[in-house]
Amino acid sequence: MTGRDLVVVALAGVQRYIEESRTTTDLRSGSQIIAGLAAAGVECLLADDRLDARIVFPVEGRARGAEDGMPNRIVARVAAGTGPRAAEQVRDHLDGMWAHWVGQVFGEDDGRRARGELDTPGWPVVQWVSVPAEAGDHAAQWRRAQRLLAGRKNIRDFAQPLDASRPLCTLSPRWRSVPPPQRAPEHMRGEDLSVPSWVKRLWHRRGGGEQKGFPSTKGIASAHYRAAVLRHWDRPGIAEAVRDLKDCVDQVDRQDISEAALPGFPEEVTGAGGGDPAADWFRGRGAQWVYPGVWHLDALAHRFGLKGDDGEAGEDGESGLPELFEEAVGLGAMASKALAQAGEQAGLAPPSPHLAVLVQDLDSMGRFLSGRGRGQDGGPLEVTAEEHGRISRELSEVAAEQRSAVEKALGTVVYAGGDDLLALVPAAQALGVARACHDTVRAPLPTASTGLLFFHHDSSLREALHRAHELLAEAKRREGKHGLGIGYIRNSGAHAECVVGWADGAPPEEALRVFMPRGDSARIRLSPRLLADLIAERTHLDGGADGAGEDHRPLPRGVAEAEMRRLIRRHTTVAPPPGGSAPPEAAPKDDEKLKRAFAHDAVAALARLAPEGRLLDEDAVRVAVFLRQEVL
Repeated sequence: MTGRDLVVVALAGVQRYIEESRTTTDLRSGSQIIAGLAAAGVECLLADDRLDARIVFPVEGRARGAEDGMPNRIVARVAAGTGPRAAEQVRDHLDGMWAHWVGQVFGEDDGRRARGELDTPGWPVVQWVSVPAEAGDHAAQWRRAQRLLAGRKNIRDFAQPLDASRPLCTLSPRWRSVPPPQRAPEHMRGEDLSVPSWVKRLWHRRGGGEQKGFPSTKGIASAHYRAAVLRHWDRPGIAEAVRDLKDCVDQVDRQDISEAALPGFPEEVTGAGGGDPAADWFRGRGAQWVYPGVWHLDALAHRFGLKGDDGEAGEDGESGLPELFEEAVGLGAMASKALAQAGEQAGLAPPSPHLAVLVQDLDSMGRFLSGRGRGQDGGPLEVTAEEHGRISRELSEVAAEQRSAVEKALGTVVYAGGDDLLALVPAAQALGVARACHDTVRAPLPTASTGLLFFHHDSSLREALHRAHELLAEAKRREGKHGLGIGYIRNSGAHAECVVGWADGAPPEEALRVFMPRGDSARIRLSPRLLADLIAERTHLDGGADGAGEDHRPLPRGVAEAEMRRLIRRHTTVAPPPGGSAPPEAAPKDDEKLKRAFAHDAVAALARLAPEGRLLDEDAVRVAVFLRQEVL
C-alpha cells in the first residue's frame, strides 16, 4: 500500500466531556456522542470514491451501529494528493453532524439558532494532520504524523460566545449556560446547562423519540442482590416482601419511571416469579427501593414535591405531609428490611450500597504503535499499514471480550475501545471483572494498567470518575507500569487507595481479598481494633518515624512477621460451625489451628500489598478491610 497520503483525525477533549456528567445517563450519552462522531468521520471518508480511503483505525465495519472498538482517533490512507481535502471534509462533516444533533435537541426552528445562541465554538474539537505520500513509507509517515499531532495539541482556540447575563454551566463551566430546550422535562428546566451539556442530557430524547436509557448507580449497585432475590423468588418470605415493597412504592412514587435494563441479567432471572407482576416490577423499578436508607421521609417528600425547602408544616399534620404518604414511607422501610431478612435466611448477602468504576488503558500505546515500545511478546511492532490494521482488529476483539466480561457480572460498559475501557460494576463482582478485563489484553499488545474505585451509590459520580482516572494514572507511574490502582470513597467521605502490580508474583486481587470470608476462613470474625493496632505497630514492624517524630529501626523480618501473626490472632475469633458439626471437645483445638492458618496467610498477603521490603502498607490494609466490610 504505497503512494498514499496518511490522514489522522483526532477528537480532542473526549475524556473531559464524558466525565462532565452528573448521572449515568449523562455519562453514557457523552460516550455515544463521541462514538457517533468517530463513526460519522469514517463514513465520510468511505463515502467519497475519489479518496479511495483505506481505514486503518478503527476496523472497517465497526463504524455503523457498533458499540465497541470505536476510538476517538481515525487513521486512514487515501489517494495521493487528497489528504488535506479528506481531512477538511471530515472536519466539516462532523461540525455539520453536531449542528444536526443540536437542532434535534433544541428544535430546528428555534430562533436562537439564527441568532447564533446555539453555536459552540471549540466543540467538537477536531484536530487533523495529513502527511503526503512523498514523505516516505508508512513508518516514515506515521512518525511525522505523530510529531505534527503532538504540536497541534498545543494550539488552543479560546473563541466563545459569552452572555454575561447567564451563569456558567454547572457541568462544563468553560461554557455559559443557555435557557433549556422546549422539550426538556419539567424537572430539568431549572438546571444551568450549556448547549453541549443539554445535548448530552437530552441525547436519548433527541428528535422527539424516547430511546434506551442507562442503568442508574443504584441499579448497578443493587444488581447482584436483585438477581439473587429473583433466583430465590420461591423461598419463604421473599415474594411477600417484594409485594409489600411494591405496594409502598406505588403510594410514594407516582412518576412510574422504569430502571434501564441491565443486559447481563440471565434468562432464568428474567423468567423468575412465574409471571408475578411484583417480580416484573422488581426488575424494572425496584433498584433503589431495596435500600432502607432510601426511605427517608423528608428526602422523599422534597423529591416528589410534597414539602418545600423551607420545611414548613402544612395543613395535614405536624409534618405537613399526607398521612398516606407518611404511612407508606414507614411501611416501605419495614418492607425493605423484611426483604433483607428473608434473603439472609435464604443465604443471600444484603444489598451492597457500593458499586465500582473500572477504567483500563494500555501502557505506552503510542510508543508501541511507533515501533519504539514492546508488546507482551517482547518484540517491537513493525510499523506498516498491515501491522497497524492487525492491531486494530486485535483491539476490536479485546473490546468485545471486555463487554462480555462486564455484562456477565451484571455490570455495564460506558465505552470499550480495546485500548481503553470505562465500566460500572456491582461491588461484589468488581475485583473479578478487573482481572477478566485485564486478561483480555494479550500479546502482541502491550500490557494494561487499571484503576478501580468503589463508591457509594449516593456519592458524586463525577468525583468517582475523576478519582478512578487518578488511580489509573498512579498505576501507570509504577516502574514498568502494568499496575492496579484500587481505592474506595465512603458516603461519609472517608477514603483510601493503594497501587499494586498485576504481574508481581501472586494475583494482586487475591491479596486484596485477604480478610474476605472464604472457605475455611469463613468462620473467622475480625475485631474492629485490628486495623488500628496494625497501624499503631507499623513503625516498629517496618521502621520509620512515629507520630512523635521519633525514628524506629525495623524489627528483624522473622520477628516482625511473628508479631503481625500474633496481632491478627489476637483480633480474630472463630464462629461455631454450621449446625454444630464439630465435636465440642475438638472445637478449641480446631479453632486455634484455623486462626493460625488465617494469620499466616494474612501476613503473606499484606506483605504482597506493601512496597518491596516492607510488611505493611496502611492504605492497602484499609482497602482490604473495606472489602471485608462492604464487598461480600
